[in-house]
Amino acid sequence: MNRATLRFIRPLAAALLLAPSFAFAATYYVAPNGSDTAGNGSSSAPWATIGHGVSRLRSGDTLIVRAGTYYGVENFINTRRSPIASGSPGAYTTIRAEQPYSVRIRNSGGLGYWDGMIQLGSQDSYIHIDGFIFDMRDTSYPEYIANIDGNWNKITRSIFRRTGNVNEYGGWVSVIGDFNLLEDCAGVGAARYGFITGGPDATSSNNIFRRCVGRIDYSNSGQPKATFAVYGNNSGHNVRQHLFQNCIAIDGRRGPSSPEDTYGGFYFPKNAAEVTIQGSIVLNNEAGHAGYFVKELQGRNIRVEHSIAWDIWGRSGVAGIRANGAGSGYLVFDHLTIGRSASPSMTGYYNQDSAPIRELTNSLFVNNTSLRSGSSYGWTTQTHNAFQPASQAEGANRITTNIDLKYLVRAEPGSALVGAATDGGDIGATILYRYGAPGTHWGQPGFDQLTTERLWPWPYEAQIKAVFAEPHNPPSGNVPSTNNTTRGFASTAPDPWGQPMTLTRYIWQYLGNRIPDSIYGTGRALPAPQGVQATVLH
Repeated sequence: MNRATLRFIRPLAAALLLAPSFAFAATYYVAPNGSDTAGNGSSSAPWATIGHGVSRLRSGDTLIVRAGTYYGVENFINTRRSPIASGSPGAYTTIRAEQPYSVRIRNSGGLGYWDGMIQLGSQDSYIHIDGFIFDMRDTSYPEYIANIDGNWNKITRSIFRRTGNVNEYGGWVSVIGDFNLLEDCAGVGAARYGFITGGPDATSSNNIFRRCVGRIDYSNSGQPKATFAVYGNNSGHNVRQHLFQNCIAIDGRRGPSSPEDTYGGFYFPKNAAEVTIQGSIVLNNEAGHAGYFVKELQGRNIRVEHSIAWDIWGRSGVAGIRANGAGSGYLVFDHLTIGRSASPSMTGYYNQDSAPIRELTNSLFVNNTSLRSGSSYGWTTQTHNAFQPASQAEGANRITTNIDLKYLVRAEPGSALVGAATDGGDIGATILYRYGAPGTHWGQPGFDQLTTERLWPWPYEAQIKAVFAEPHNPPSGNVPSTNNTTRGFASTAPDPWGQPMTLTRYIWQYLGNRIPDSIYGTGRALPAPQGVQATVLH
């Protein structure tokens, strides 16, 4: 072999040694008719259980699970039972249903504390789980269906359903690690907290919940309860920089009010810091305190923008949005729509927060029993808000006439709300487009930006409705004691115009007006967003 040939071979061999593992990534299969002993994981000879399959993945490999129902702990995606090889930034280790929502992982009966249907440890990173229905029944433990303790993981297009007896701390998804993403997910059934990040001793940061829908049906917990939560660290601002984009708490029911109540659709207890809510909705939720309870104790730097709280009910004085506590930084409420359709009573806001920057701008308050509840610290900036009735108006540059609200998610052309905001947009929430570039983690291009991709019809709404409508009754001792799973958007009855009820129709038609033809049809597209900027403040 001559020297020229050697000069070529040596660099090539070195390059092959250094080549990233994804160059050799493999794809394997699991199917209900497969075999863990006779199969080899190929498409023609799949394995039988998900646990067996994930334990044989190398970094960057993919496991495809074919349609069906898979029972028991041997089918959990749980690294304590079946270790999963972490992926890399360019090649996630992926476990996915062959078709979204075509695979149900089900368990009935008692489980151990660490038996999460998804259990990713602190060492697990760059793992992508996609397309499953996780169905946990009649077990006090684990506390959550899914526990994500690692970093840079993705859970997408999945539904979490929990029914029957649950530990008083039990819920759906807990995210303890950093830079994780939940996108196009939903949760239903029994819970203390549905979707939560952080904890009293946690240092969780930079997690995103994007397009997640939650409906709490009942609870036995005397602890504080909420559909979405950021639990701040007890001793400092170590739980920080979290983002909720186009998240919906809908048709939820209030659990036990004593010793602790249902705090709201969103609740940020303790010292949560640098949390932003964009384009989200709390609708027809029963609560003891508020639709959004976003600041407590020493929490700081909270921003809620282009979001809706409507028909929040449960007790006298419940508010659309609430903040209280001492702390530095800012509290910003911008482009909100807060109101009610009729009784029971609801107040617009509750503000006992002493942050040096407190802003209420470009927001719409409609038909609230009163604008404020409790003593108020007031606002350092309060301007360009609209009020109906006019007797509740306060602040500078207020609007009290020609307020025509036909749909919750946008201002009506020709009303005084259009183009009247400080940024040139419309007063109130405008929720027509998706926030966050698809699949992006915190810090990646477009992760906190309003996109040009239409939000409506809501993605995978038929699959979400089907799971939410499945019947299940509260065990003894739960509140409420009955559960109509086909209430609200999950109704089996047609809408007033004879069309099947969907999540999209339910929200758009909530004020009694028929949804525009362009949403489901091929008619006029939604107008491009104008005058709207969404940037998370670090």
